[in-house]
Amino acid sequence: MWNQQGQTIGTRHSNLVAAVFLDEVSARDAIADLKLAGVRADQIGVALSDEGKRAHALNPGVEHLPGDMEGKHSILWRVRHSIEHDVHRHQGLGLSSREHAAAANEEQPSFTEIDLTDTLRELKVAEATIQLLHHQVGANGFLILVDAG
Repeated sequence: MWNQQGQTIGTRHSNLVAAVFLDEVSARDAIADLKLAGVRADQIGVALSDEGKRAHALNPGVEHLPGDMEGKHSILWRVRHSIEHDVHRHQGLGLSSREHAAAANEEQPSFTEIDLTDTLRELKVAEATIQLLHHQVGANGFLILVDAG
């Protein structure tokens, strides 16, 4: 779990799930699904690589994190949620993909922005692994950590 400054509090290694997303749309899809599953913002940490921070520093007016859950989603995500909507509607549950997206967007921000290096150092991750993650995340990607505890 993270506080408002993005510092880890009470998180154990065994409770963390990590994923690297190479673009904003994929990261937004994942965050939206986490929110729809009831995961709170303080359980979702999103980090940019150092390269990503430098790239975004050149365009300070541009949003650099996938904050708008009703923003652009992948076609696969939209099709999956459309099918879920149809299945639930025929079962009489009355769920809607649009309502799901709105519910995911209620908690603002939808996640906690964390520093990739500082967070992983606090978790005692080896420096070589941290550097590898910076490289893998690249300028356009995101590391998402979820406290599943």
